[in-house]
Formats: sequence, structure tokens, C-alpha cells
Amino acid sequence: MGIFSFLKKEKKTELKPNSAILGMILLENPSSFNLKNTLEELNTKWKLKVNKNDSSEETAVLEIDNYNIAIAVIPFKIPEKEVEKNAELNYFWKNGAEESSKHNGHIVLSIMNCGKNAVEENLLFSKIAYSIMNNSKSLGIYIGGRTLVLKKDFYQANVESMSKEDLPLYNWIYFGLREENGKQSVYTYGLSQFGKKEMEIIESENSLEELNEMMFNLSHYVVAFDIELKNGETIGISAEQKLKISESKGKFLEGSTLKIEF
Repeated sequence: MGIFSFLKKEKKTELKPNSAILGMILLENPSSFNLKNTLEELNTKWKLKVNKNDSSEETAVLEIDNYNIAIAVIPFKIPEKEVEKNAELNYFWKNGAEESSKHNGHIVLSIMNCGKNAVEENLLFSKIAYSIMNNSKSLGIYIGGRTLVLKKDFYQANVESMSKEDLPLYNWIYFGLREENGKQSVYTYGLSQFGKKEMEIIESENSLEELNEMMFNLSHYVVAFDIELKNGETIGISAEQKLKISESKGKFLEGSTLKIEF
């Protein structure tokens, strides 16, 4: 597979922040997770105050900043090649389908009482996932609700550099890329989990790299500044640029999406 995947994906979206965030850290060795070191890292590296409500070698229930976090080690592969199929769509992990298939277990990570501040909640999830990866023999992470399969090094590098001003959107949102009939398209899958409309740029003359960069910048603006884009408005990444916005039935996603003319 080349750098970009052009497979069509049809997804249902709901316009509301998630009440939970769920991801699975892919383990090469199911017995490699060190909970104690993970908790220490959350405190020392990320300055998080962790209250441990219940824990064992396989499971833990934590409270951080009034959020309830569950961690559970599952010593089995995720069935039906679900991870590998989604890895084929994720262009940031070269040979992702083959490499992710080497997982022999996984850690389920969930923040269970989300819905108050999606950005803060995803930042917290990213920090915890980072530290779990750091303290286990892991390959990467699978976030099924967003069809993301990301390699450990890529995910952690994005977390290392993240801030409220520089959000790690490639860890949070899938940017689907398509090429057909000499035209290029891009769509988001994951903005709905921040209470935003998914966006599409359809049949553009611009390159896939340009579309990806544009959609990332637009998505970052919408999420970071809690912007609600509306049908008939314009948007741009400079004062001079005015890209028209229209709302209609999605081409690559079920339901309505915002189309950006670019």
C-alpha cells in the first residue's frame, strides 16, 4: 500500500461529544504491562494526581481530575482481524496490517464519564495511553470508534509535542483520502465526537497532501476554538482565503456533512 489509502468508508456519525473514550493498546507480550510504573509516570511526567480505587495485575479503576478511568489487560488478540482490516486504511503506519497482526493481547483503556470538555478529555486519554505504552511491550493503539490504528512511535511523538494550542489531531481524528477520476477528496471521521459536523472536500484539483494539510488545519481550528461552522458561511486559513461552506448529504459518510470548496 502506498502512502495514502483510497478505500471508501461509509460511517454513521452522531453530533454530540462522547460520553466515553475507548481505545485498545496492542500488546506484543500480554504479560508485559507494569501498572505501578505507569501510575508513577502519570504523576512524574504528566503531573496527574491519581486516586486508585481498585486494582490488580490485570485491571485497575482510577480517578483522575474527577474522571473515572478503567484499565484492563486482555491476554488475547482482538478477534476477526478487526485491527488488521482497519490498519489497511491508516496511511501513517507503513505495513500496519502486518505489524499490528503480531499483537497477542491488548489493554482496554476507557474514560467512562466524559462529555464535559472533549479536548481536555482527549488530552487526558492521550497521556494515559502514552504511559501505558511506555510501560508495556506494545505495538500501537487501536481506537475502533474512529477507525484509527496508530503505531506506538507515531502516537507517542504526537503526544510529546501536544498542548492546548497544538492538538494531536492525527491521534484523535481519521482523515480519509480518496483519489478517483483524476480528482482528490478528503473527509474527517471523528469530529462528531467533539460535537462538530464532519467535513468533506470533494473532487478537488489540489493534491492529496494539500487536502490533508488543509483539512487538518480547518479541523484544528474548529476543535481548538470550539467553532461551529454553518451552511452558507466561508472559512480560510488566512484573512484573504474564503472557502465556501455548504451542508448536504455526505459522500463518504452517512448523514449530512459540511462541504468545503477547496
